[in-house]
Amino acid sequence: MKVVSISKRKLKKLPTLQLSHKVFNTEGQLYIYDEKNKWNHYNELLKIYYNQSDAYLADKIYIISQLIASSKYLDIPELVLPKSLVSVDGEINGFAMPYIENNINLSLLLKNPKVNIKQKLEYLKEILSLLEKIGKIKQLEDKFFLGDIHEGNFILDIDEQIIKAVDLDSSYINNSSISVSKYLTFNSKITNNPIKYPHDEEGRAIPNKNTTMLCFIYMLLNSLSSSEVSYWSMNEFYNYLYFLEKSGISKELLTVINDIYTPTQSNDFDASLLDSIDTSKNYTLTRAHIKRTDNTYYE
Repeated sequence: MKVVSISKRKLKKLPTLQLSHKVFNTEGQLYIYDEKNKWNHYNELLKIYYNQSDAYLADKIYIISQLIASSKYLDIPELVLPKSLVSVDGEINGFAMPYIENNINLSLLLKNPKVNIKQKLEYLKEILSLLEKIGKIKQLEDKFFLGDIHEGNFILDIDEQIIKAVDLDSSYINNSSISVSKYLTFNSKITNNPIKYPHDEEGRAIPNKNTTMLCFIYMLLNSLSSSEVSYWSMNEFYNYLYFLEKSGISKELLTVINDIYTPTQSNDFDASLLDSIDTSKNYTLTRAHIKRTDNTYYE
């Protein structure tokens, strides 16, 4: 397996990737690295972890190694896969991935009120298509899930005009460790449903098809409501569904959304359901007039 070796001194001289203050990056520092070989000259993005503990790095190295070993099965344009591990002064503490210079984080698009709902739904269709592609990889069936699925872990590649998944070191592959997930970790609404959303001994949700669709539906509801659905109480969730029903959302779509908290129903989602949404209407939480509660966070 390829390892990029670099000194701390050289690392400090590399330019860092400047992210929007609205895009959170808590795991590591990102550096733009000029990679050279006999035939090519190109930039890669290095992710060097803040957490340097042996246990943390061992978990990350295993995930990255498994992704690289499975790259022939994961040869999908929408996946920004790790290319190699990174060693700083002889210690492996990060990885390298392709650098997509001309991009915009999807969270900036889906949370932007100036981007119309029709365009947001088109982006979500691309994500759903990617999730379906991953689910059809026979060699990795039930062995690979993106895991930490949320708006900030996707980008729009402006040059290729496609949505891509990034930060794949938070994936779940071949019984790897379970990474922290924005929509799954500490989510009390799924902890009491162990059959549909199984948890490990440490209380972490194990990624599966149901958690994948749960996260996708959260993203859809976030885009419609201009809020953070995962923080809502159950009462607010059902009040919002009632608002959507009054707004003309189809019963088929409402049933699929409702199923995320129904123990006996698997989470399924057909892309045609997105086409049933009337994009001329306002589905925001402000329009819904749902009262806040003390434990609810709104953006």
